[in-house]
Amino acid sequence: MADIQLFVCSHKSTTVPEHVLLKPLQVGAALAGEHFQGFLHDDEGENISARNRTYCELTGQYWAWKNIQADWYGFFHYRRYLYPDTDTRLPYIIRREPRPDRMGYDRFAELIEQYDMILPIGEEMYVSVREHYAQAHCAKDLSLTEELLGQLYPEMAQAQERYLSGGRCLFGNIFIMKREVFRDYCQWLFQLLDAFDCAVDCRRPRVDGYLAERMLGVYAAYRKRDLRTLELPRIHFCERREYVTQRAINAILPPGTKIRARIKRAFGKKVGDTKCVIRT
Repeated sequence: MADIQLFVCSHKSTTVPEHVLLKPLQVGAALAGEHFQGFLHDDEGENISARNRTYCELTGQYWAWKNIQADWYGFFHYRRYLYPDTDTRLPYIIRREPRPDRMGYDRFAELIEQYDMILPIGEEMYVSVREHYAQAHCAKDLSLTEELLGQLYPEMAQAQERYLSGGRCLFGNIFIMKREVFRDYCQWLFQLLDAFDCAVDCRRPRVDGYLAERMLGVYAAYRKRDLRTLELPRIHFCERREYVTQRAINAILPPGTKIRARIKRAFGKKVGDTKCVIRT
């Protein structure tokens, strides 16, 4: 039987349903006042747990890469999972609470073993991935990362341009990968982020995590032709009041629609480029 470990990353103590596939993982444990009971912790063994403020859930990915032996590795958030529904093309759906017995997880392992890489369905934003990043974060960060990727991996230039010029974003640093793919991805990603960290002032929170979301799409665009790949919807879990609100919003403005993207842009807030400080 294949060893499939789906890590549910969390920076706060929360309930992760008991299931053979799901492994609760505390990220940023080195910065926390306590270790959560019943969780794995990303500050044990070889780790970068102390970088969690900029790397976010990536500190959990790094820890699993360096310390865990498995056949497939998956990464979810405590409120965002992949949903094994191969019929829907919605990028995500809303639910009240994680219930693996109602989510098709009892047969999820059979589906996972058929693929080398499972990704979230890309959400159409009706602007390029590059422009969407500039609207939400710091454009110079992504521009610098593109430049560094061109220097380190020139063979990926076409895939990078194809993904970043397209409009479908892979959000959340959520995925499942076979061991060989996962190790290759981590080697590639953390080398790229190390180069970025050396070139820019990284005191802004979450910057490496935000960049990794876009780089996952670049990596997938480059490797898809060689790998058995599947896209699944994300499933978001909300507390009662938020659940009612989000269900209503999604009913009126379905995820991935043009009207939803326009409204989000109209009410969004751009982070100014003045906060990006490139080292010389």
